[in-house]
Amino acid sequence: MKKLAKLRSLDAKPGLYSSYKTFLHKDKGLLKRLLKGIHKKRSSEAQSALLRRYFLELTQSFLIPLEHYMASLMPLQKAITPWKNPPPIRPFQQEEFLRTLEHAGPQLTCVIKGDWIGLYRRFFRSPNFDGWYRQRHKEMTHKLEVLHLEAISEANIGTWMKHKSEVEVVDLVLKLREKLVRARRHHLSVKEETVQRVGQYITTILRSLPEDLQAVLCPQ
Repeated sequence: MKKLAKLRSLDAKPGLYSSYKTFLHKDKGLLKRLLKGIHKKRSSEAQSALLRRYFLELTQSFLIPLEHYMASLMPLQKAITPWKNPPPIRPFQQEEFLRTLEHAGPQLTCVIKGDWIGLYRRFFRSPNFDGWYRQRHKEMTHKLEVLHLEAISEANIGTWMKHKSEVEVVDLVLKLREKLVRARRHHLSVKEETVQRVGQYITTILRSLPEDLQAVLCPQ
């Protein structure tokens, strides 16, 4: 591919021309393999498979640092306690991510040189980043909900109920019910035994309440 800036007006050689600025250097090894395939009359299917594998590996090298950084934004599991809302997922800081590339960038899995930081900055400005980030953030939020449900299911509900007011107990019932509804609505990958245990907690809490409150919370 030739850049338009380098194209002479009388250059009539056939080819593909573009004004797009590339961020990564040419992979001469790939070009040699493709040309070798042409000389050996390799099938178009084999050539296509070679290209698909190349771009798959290149894409993976690009995404792995992003995935690792996103994982670091997740709260530590030990910070998730049963009776408090879980800590929020930290926001994605572009400059902070770019600083991680020096030691954990694409160069660990890819031999291609170039302006990787410029490529990431271009990615951040594209709709593709927004779609990728929203999906990953959604998955992490669901994971956080699952971990919180598991923490609740492993807690001692009797110990928590001691010295709690009726208002606090009723509030917990409503929150636990909402969590179970969300787990089913969003098809969270939570174990069935966890769901059953939290449901048993709700039943235990309700039985501790006066009959009038039970009637309000569990209408026939």
